[in-house]
Amino acid sequence: MQRVLELVTSNPFGRAAYKAVSPLVHLFRRISNPDIPNDHTTTRVAYRGRTFNLEHRRWSPSDELAIEQCFTQAQYDMPSGAHGVLIENLYREIVASGLQPLIIDCGANIGASITWLSARYPEAHIIGVEPSAENFYLLERNCAGLNVDLRLAGISSADGRAYLYNPSGTPMDFRTTSEQRGVEIDLVSVGSLLASKPASAYAPFLLKVDIEGAESRFLNGARESIARFRPTIMIELNTFALGQYGSRPEDVIAFLKDFGYQFFRTSWKGLSPLKDLPGPDAYFNVIAIGTVGARPRN
Repeated sequence: MQRVLELVTSNPFGRAAYKAVSPLVHLFRRISNPDIPNDHTTTRVAYRGRTFNLEHRRWSPSDELAIEQCFTQAQYDMPSGAHGVLIENLYREIVASGLQPLIIDCGANIGASITWLSARYPEAHIIGVEPSAENFYLLERNCAGLNVDLRLAGISSADGRAYLYNPSGTPMDFRTTSEQRGVEIDLVSVGSLLASKPASAYAPFLLKVDIEGAESRFLNGARESIARFRPTIMIELNTFALGQYGSRPEDVIAFLKDFGYQFFRTSWKGLSPLKDLPGPDAYFNVIAIGTVGARPRN
């Protein structure tokens, strides 16, 4: 819809027409959706028999992209074959034991990933961590009624405080720093998140990490938790963003290889074994699957 509006207002006649009718358009929006701000809209999506009306910002292509990546491209779907069976069996074993599979979504954004994960793993309990108050507002609305625990915080190697800034101004590009710029926020670690969920009720299952380049720093802080629970990890490899924190995609892969992980690349074509890492200006998501018996090097 936003693209259509841009096309209409790309010429003087279209701009004049839109200016004339926009008050009526805004009035219609308020009447049709009184709980949704005029600069927001909803997109209806479905997966595995579950339907969601995801609220997002009209002006934000990155919101639309987040929804498309989850529900059209299915970027977090699991590999087929033996590894897919392994993950599904692990999930079913946790459920059969009477525990809830625990999913931690680091960088939950507006909730597209959580809603998709809740449809894919309906018995799971999901912790969603998001540092931006603007994104968190939509996250809470989109995940209302789901089996979730949402935290307005940044994810880090240890609990604490930091500053949140946005170098590009897009809702997908929030980053944390120790420098006094931006908005001061809380930080939480995977260890503290796991400690908040008793082992008598929950079993760690899946860890999603999309934190705009801070992945290596985060993983190093989560070493003990990864070694203990060996969760399946969904992680974004963004060469440029990682470089802002002094890291590289190779560092992320090498760290997880020490724990016996195998890697699959996600794309709109589906999943395939990871062969090449992203170039200087590229990024993509990787699913890392742990193998039994591996131990990290000291």
